[in-house]
Amino acid sequence: MAVAKDTNKKPTSMKVRYNLLFLMLGGVVFCIFAKLYYLQVIKYREYTKEAVASRVRETPIKAERGEVYMMNGSDEPEAVIMNERVWDVYIDPKYALSFGESHVAKIEKNLTEILGNKMTVSWDEVWKDKNRQYIEVAKGVDFETASKVKAVKKLHAVGMNVSSRRVYPSGTLASQLLGFVNVNGDGYGIEGGLNTRLAGKDGVLKSVVDVNDIPLSIGDEYTEEPAVDGDDIVLTVDINIQRKIESILAERVEKNANVATASAVVMDPATGKVMAMANYPNFNPEEYSKVDDASIHINRVTTSLYEPASVIKPFVYAMALNENKIKLSDTYYNSGSTKVADRTIYNAQRSTRNTGEITFQTAIDNSLNTGSIEVLRRVGGGDITKAARKTMYDYFVDGFGLGRKTGIEVHEEQGIIISPDEVQGNAVRYSNMTFGQGMSVTMMQVATGFCSMVNGGNYIEPTLVEGVLNDKGELVKSESHTAIRQTISADTSAEVRKMLAEVRKNNGGQRDPEGYNIGIKTGTAETIDENGHYTSDKTNASVLGYGGGGEEDDVPDYVIMVRLDGNSLLWGATDAVPVFTDISNYLIDYLRIAPSK
Repeated sequence: MAVAKDTNKKPTSMKVRYNLLFLMLGGVVFCIFAKLYYLQVIKYREYTKEAVASRVRETPIKAERGEVYMMNGSDEPEAVIMNERVWDVYIDPKYALSFGESHVAKIEKNLTEILGNKMTVSWDEVWKDKNRQYIEVAKGVDFETASKVKAVKKLHAVGMNVSSRRVYPSGTLASQLLGFVNVNGDGYGIEGGLNTRLAGKDGVLKSVVDVNDIPLSIGDEYTEEPAVDGDDIVLTVDINIQRKIESILAERVEKNANVATASAVVMDPATGKVMAMANYPNFNPEEYSKVDDASIHINRVTTSLYEPASVIKPFVYAMALNENKIKLSDTYYNSGSTKVADRTIYNAQRSTRNTGEITFQTAIDNSLNTGSIEVLRRVGGGDITKAARKTMYDYFVDGFGLGRKTGIEVHEEQGIIISPDEVQGNAVRYSNMTFGQGMSVTMMQVATGFCSMVNGGNYIEPTLVEGVLNDKGELVKSESHTAIRQTISADTSAEVRKMLAEVRKNNGGQRDPEGYNIGIKTGTAETIDENGHYTSDKTNASVLGYGGGGEEDDVPDYVIMVRLDGNSLLWGATDAVPVFTDISNYLIDYLRIAPSK
């Protein structure tokens, strides 16, 4: 008998397998879509940001450093610091490392061969920060070197910025005044003092690069902040006066073995403008690192503190005249020395000339220490009281600005004037200060204070900046400096000029041309030896004075200060005065100053 088939039989094992496979494939597809959703939707912003960041480059846009000019008489300003086009080589370490170690090795090999000792950083420093996007490896390479770097194919992550280096067309002229900026960015002279104005402000270019490392100038990631170039600054210094004074100083140093260094500053006392500021020996700023003694970089006019000796005496006399404590015709008894507290103070070289009853004019004519000490006594009513010392301190520091920075645009030292409120500010110290010992100042402080003494009593901050050149190359003058305080009265100023004109008659006056008003005061400073004692075996000589035409009551046309530092014995009258005379006579001729009628 036939057996009937069971139509309700369960699915075969094959069908089960198909169903399981289908479910597995569906699960895989689901996982893939889930992952894609996670990456493209949930993590989209994060990964997009990382992807863009890996191709975004931030490149500095270098500002053009401003150039520096000096006045050339009444003609166009003349460039004394210029720019020459050079290139700075840089690397993007993060981008370079993305190409792998072989590309890093390629960069090191090629740049080491091309740049050599021009590299400013080590390779360890380059790769130290793997996230860094910019590091300079060489600065200021010339066109030939830059061309070799550019010629290396597919040197990804290596670039160059056009930059400039400083060129000094006048060589060593005004080297300490103009100064330089070294590889560390430390500045000297004008380059350092006006660095912010000269440097300008760098810009930045942010862009996405393509596969060939070329910036794309489209897209939201492209931004550019342009650079702001530095100012082209014109100095008050006249290049012809500067050149002549340096020539005079060089001749003095080279002809007199006793002179180690020489410095001079010329100012317009009516405006505070510096017409020249010179030091000798000098150096070539383009090769500043090649000097044997780095102290040659120092501008001694503004930074070298010293005891100015008897050029300070006019300040003491001006104080007493202004306080109505003396007249130049008043007399005192000069024995050649004077006793202060437990000390006996002598005239220079213990001179006994002009002993007896003499006038204060005679005392300053002959630079007698006893005279300036007696002046201080008269301020104190016959004794060097604390009140007298306080008066002197106020005139010196708060009035004439001694021991204070003047505000000139280059680096300067402050100096020290001991207050009478301090233990050391006693009568002996202040007696010594009346002839320029026991204090430390700069030439700039003394010359600026002296300008106020002879210009009617107006203290004007000194300046080296005449103005800037605009985009058309035209001079735009800075606002003129005005008096910030009165040091002495106009009448006292006129009296001081007459006093110093009398001094000049016996100190080189025979070489002055007829019809000009010239006055000076000399100084011979003992130096301090290695044991901290004063020695007259090695001295510094200086002279401070004014000159010009017109009538006696007119403000002088110029103020000159000269300082000679000695290897041995120097004298203000015999060594410094001839330098003053040469400069003064040149200025009268060059500035075409008319004589008085």
